[in-house]
Amino acid sequence: MTERTGGAPWGVAMASSLILGLIVGIPYYGIPFFYDYFEAAYGWSRAAMMLGLPVGTFVTLLAGPWLVPRVPPKRGIICGAAVCAAAMSGFGAMGGGLAGYYAVWLLYMAGWTFAGPLAHQILLSEIFGLKRGRAFAVSFFGISALGAVSVALLARPLTAALGFRGALLAMGGVMLLAVPVAIFGLPDIRIQPAAARSGEPAFQWDRPFWLLLLGSTISIAGIGGVSQHLKLIFREAGYGEQARLDAVFGWTLMAMLTAGAAGRFLFAWGAERFPKRRVISVAFALMAGSMPLLLWLDRPYVPYVFGIAFGLGISSDSLMVPLLATDFYGGKSLGRVMGIIVPVNTVGQTWFPSLLSLLWASSGSYTMPLAVTFVCVLTGRLALALLPAPAPVCRALGRS
Repeated sequence: MTERTGGAPWGVAMASSLILGLIVGIPYYGIPFFYDYFEAAYGWSRAAMMLGLPVGTFVTLLAGPWLVPRVPPKRGIICGAAVCAAAMSGFGAMGGGLAGYYAVWLLYMAGWTFAGPLAHQILLSEIFGLKRGRAFAVSFFGISALGAVSVALLARPLTAALGFRGALLAMGGVMLLAVPVAIFGLPDIRIQPAAARSGEPAFQWDRPFWLLLLGSTISIAGIGGVSQHLKLIFREAGYGEQARLDAVFGWTLMAMLTAGAAGRFLFAWGAERFPKRRVISVAFALMAGSMPLLLWLDRPYVPYVFGIAFGLGISSDSLMVPLLATDFYGGKSLGRVMGIIVPVNTVGQTWFPSLLSLLWASSGSYTMPLAVTFVCVLTGRLALALLPAPAPVCRALGRS
């Protein structure tokens, strides 16, 4: 199957988009809605609560780079999606013990390892050539689109009707829809190891790889820090009444992720026409420029302005790094390269919010954590700016 076979490849991209929206968008952006409920119901400290997601990332760090490229993508996505859905319901069924909470996060990340972004990047790279950037944009659109409604149209009304435990159980049922989508929407193909393919450049632990790894990890750490703490940042900004806090957070998140969904297509279009580092610079300017607004969230409309600008800025994140990797190492080596980068990115994305919770506990406010986050974003962009221009042969292989 190639992009020249008509509409079928784009059907795969749309199925991938829906699956990622269900198993990544809903839990990643929806679970932070429940953090203040967990604090009130179980008496957990913020640092202990934020430790759940990073504990789960050890699964991806150890298993992802070795296992995912060796498992047929469709099979891994089906099984992983079912595990992710079970874990989401597990958050509603668990008791008040932290050990059970951490165990549910481990279960979720085990499913995410095989059904998350890496498997979809490998699958779409096998199918698409010149239009790979647009295929990635379609695929990751689902994360933003379903993440956008995860609070305003799912978590918030379900919590009002069923309580927060019932809402989590119901959201797990919604996520289970990813299984039939994967069964009927994804092709059953086996990815040939890159080493067995003719014309593939040998992967090297060279300077571009380390800059890609460092820059993307530090940048996504800052994004994860803001995303996971955003509701708690709102509460500190003066949104103390629960219904108002839930509403403002939900609509801000919807504005942020709707802008991000549109931004992915905008940046995919730009990446096919302009140097990728210039495209990243535009995204960085939007993200960095929006972060000072977090200090004035109590003013009218500021939360929504922040959401739109920040959402546009982060929309290039999961799109540009695999495109840059194909420029340097060829599309057929993407599985190996991203099999290292994605798990390390995930560690940064999940451990950094835990660090911010410790900084918040020591300083008593979010001023210092937000300053550290801003420095993180600047450092990540600097690392990506130091990337050399890829050799012409690498660019040609990346577009093959």
